[in-house]
Amino acid sequence: MSDARGDRRRVSRRGLLSAVGAAGLTGLGAGGLGGYASAVAVGAAVDDGSALASVHARSGPEAGRPPALRTPTPAHVQILGVDVRGDGAEAVRASAREVLDVWTGEAAALHERGLAAIDEGAPSGGLRPASLGVTVGLGGSLLDRAGLADRRPPHLEDLPAFGADDLDPAWCGGDLMLHVGAEDPMVVSSAVEYLLRRAGDRIRVRWALPGFQRSPVTAEDHTATPRNLMGSVDGTVNPEPTEPLFDSQVLAAHPEEALAWMDGGSYVVVRRVRMLLDDWFALETGEREAVIGRRLSDGAPLGGDREDDRPDLAARGDDGEPVIPRDAHIRLASPESTLGARMLRRGFNYDLGWDAGGRRQAGLLFTAWQADPRSGFTAVQTNLDQGSDALSAFIRHEGSAVFAVPRVSEGGSGLAGTLL
Repeated sequence: MSDARGDRRRVSRRGLLSAVGAAGLTGLGAGGLGGYASAVAVGAAVDDGSALASVHARSGPEAGRPPALRTPTPAHVQILGVDVRGDGAEAVRASAREVLDVWTGEAAALHERGLAAIDEGAPSGGLRPASLGVTVGLGGSLLDRAGLADRRPPHLEDLPAFGADDLDPAWCGGDLMLHVGAEDPMVVSSAVEYLLRRAGDRIRVRWALPGFQRSPVTAEDHTATPRNLMGSVDGTVNPEPTEPLFDSQVLAAHPEEALAWMDGGSYVVVRRVRMLLDDWFALETGEREAVIGRRLSDGAPLGGDREDDRPDLAARGDDGEPVIPRDAHIRLASPESTLGARMLRRGFNYDLGWDAGGRRQAGLLFTAWQADPRSGFTAVQTNLDQGSDALSAFIRHEGSAVFAVPRVSEGGSGLAGTLL
């Protein structure tokens, strides 16, 4: 939920996925930035840039990027943390390779042909492809368990404790990440079920959370920044994939031989952030705007005219106080306040209803993609803590995980390489 732009060493986007493939990690095949794809539309698919185009279209990476970063962002996702079964490093490596091999082939088939064509009786039968996209990542725990701790980048270290944390271990970590997105929730659910079924008893699901944004089909302006459940526009000042600096702020640079498998890849932080919506909506509109630092009506920074105006952190009102309050979320999360911390945010809402105690289970399924979480997400969240972020009174971080999503070789040789 933070503002971020970036400036790091440029890494070619051609190093990203052009097909589900291996990253050449010695000893263990690495999960790849996305899935094998055909951009060909189906049947009466439209290609005029309308909101319906993504519902009709085939899926896959865009200009070498993974489906998880494809634009526009899909309306529905499900993200899962999965543990690989096995006692001992050799057994873990064997199970991981089998799972990644299976998911490589199945993701390719899903993207090329659709689930209904490869799984008779699939719940998504009769539905359009809906831009289905599958992305897989590796957790540090998998490298440790597989006897490859020396191949674990320091970037993949566990996150430190933060003030907003109320973490449940059951919603944290995971050996593998499975990220499935599409424009239709039935397409997402059916694909997740199919991929897990094909992996069989080699894995167990550690946690899973479905997320959603507004549907582009129902939006008055499907190009506008979406809103979260607090009513705030969420994703302003996000780096655009077409910008020259996108590669250097989102993609990792690993010249070291032992870590070369992640050179050109990206690290994603996944957070389950519950919103205390009853408390939030008890505030007046002006109070809510002061917490965020932006107008609710149009997303413009306080004191600005348009959503994409640069926040003027030095501006003061007639009373001498900052126009954007000292503890406003966008002030504390800005690159100016975090030594230039950069990350690409992909946020999705989740709403699971109410628990037995009457507590609302809704909030943000937050993903942050960056070259290094230590100088990205961790730097921002640390500053939010130290600055007593006003938003922290209305959110609780209940789940957390970090995954490495490697780049894929130009040949797109598959998610799993040769195991030791």
